Amino acid sequence: MKTRRYWVTATGVAFCFCVALLCYAAYHHMGEIDSGYFLSVYPDKAGTKLDSCNLCHRGGAYQSGGKDVTVGSCQWCHYKYGYNEPHGNIDDTLNAYGADYKLHGRSADAVRIIDSRDSDGDGYLNYAEIAANRYPGDPNDDPSKVPAPSKVYTREELEAKPQHSQILLMNAHKSVDDYAQYTGVTFENLLDRIKLPSATRMTVYSPDGFSQTHPFQYDESPISYHVYGTYPAATFYYSQEADVLTNPTYGWCNYSSPSLAQAGLANGDSIINPEGLKLLLAIRRDGGYLTPGVLNPQNKLDGEGPYRVVPPQKIPGPPDQSSRSGYQDVIWPFDPNADHNAGYSTRSTTIVRVEPLPAGTTDIDLLEAGWNYIDNNSIVVYGAISPIENINDKLSQLNAAIDSIPASAFNVPSGKDVLKRKLLVISKDIQIKNYTGAYQKLQNDILAKLDGCAVSGGPDGNDWVKACDTQTRLYWAIYEIGVLLKIVV
Repeated sequence: MKTRRYWVTATGVAFCFCVALLCYAAYHHMGEIDSGYFLSVYPDKAGTKLDSCNLCHRGGAYQSGGKDVTVGSCQWCHYKYGYNEPHGNIDDTLNAYGADYKLHGRSADAVRIIDSRDSDGDGYLNYAEIAANRYPGDPNDDPSKVPAPSKVYTREELEAKPQHSQILLMNAHKSVDDYAQYTGVTFENLLDRIKLPSATRMTVYSPDGFSQTHPFQYDESPISYHVYGTYPAATFYYSQEADVLTNPTYGWCNYSSPSLAQAGLANGDSIINPEGLKLLLAIRRDGGYLTPGVLNPQNKLDGEGPYRVVPPQKIPGPPDQSSRSGYQDVIWPFDPNADHNAGYSTRSTTIVRVEPLPAGTTDIDLLEAGWNYIDNNSIVVYGAISPIENINDKLSQLNAAIDSIPASAFNVPSGKDVLKRKLLVISKDIQIKNYTGAYQKLQNDILAKLDGCAVSGGPDGNDWVKACDTQTRLYWAIYEIGVLLKIVV
């Protein structure tokens, strides 16, 4: 592939708007100097997704308990390099851009030297990817792709939706089983109005790297928990031998939930959930908010909040003994074929990826952004969902950016007003759902008159804007709106 060259000026910019879908708070280790070198060359990237470990480091995957665990750059570095001496090889954590940066001296000069390289081999020079807020070390993230549509929900917004409560068994494989009442929003309620017709599944993520995929429709696999539909009703199983309170030596089930007493449940009773059992995004457990997740000194997740994905058992059964227990001559010994739904319940869920991603889009910063969502009691849904809210937001940001550009930056004095009028027409088309008309106007009436610098390195004869730094930033912002519009055309 021929390397694409784009003229970009990183300094002296009179305005700046983030072409990434989300903004990220920078994460820097104490004493770490490399971010400072990068920001000395690209000061306008402070606070963007590039101002993070992901710029130079990559994530990875390892096996734990027979499962693949995918982790982000921070977790992968902790896993490969380690917290304490003797450390591993830091090079094992670097992506292609990070390796180039280290090879060329690990300094501000190194950042400048590798600007003209295509570290990740995706056909775009590093400085072009940086200008577009794309990772220069990730071949799957380039300026031709834009972050997929997204929507962030606060706890208040989730609680304003219809609430669903259900008493159920969380049957664990290795740890203590629990009966509890979880309350929150069903995923079918959360996604039904925003998902695209092309959506078939979702993958949910915890910031420690754990993820789980859920098909929208029922799947025969016993470990594939579906989004739409009701799960089988369950029976309540109680045994003093299993109860961790009456048998602290080798008991394995926690029956302390007040919801059990309130429901008057006894062994063998049917558990009555008036609205059925659903795949739930839980907000509360037994009436109280879920304890927010934190990483413990062993780099493991403690807590389950602010949100937990709660899948009911597909094959209801009793709480079986832990697989780790030496006491298996019990009423319900460990059964490897039992439905251990707790192991497929994503604690501290921060991100919901609706799949497949629309054409021309890429992921948001999956594995580094999650801790901010926990701190803010929020969750982001992105992917194959309606882009209209994002498009309207980006049009507003674009208009504000244009307002900050002096009229002298345009080739004709009226150029600024003409551009704003054309954007207003597009906004009105979107309001009446004339998405095809809006897309065609954006491509033919606007983007074609701002593409000289982005395509050939200098303004074309029909371009509205003179300076390449201003024109290129407008181009990428409008290009992103076009990709999102095409989703609904």
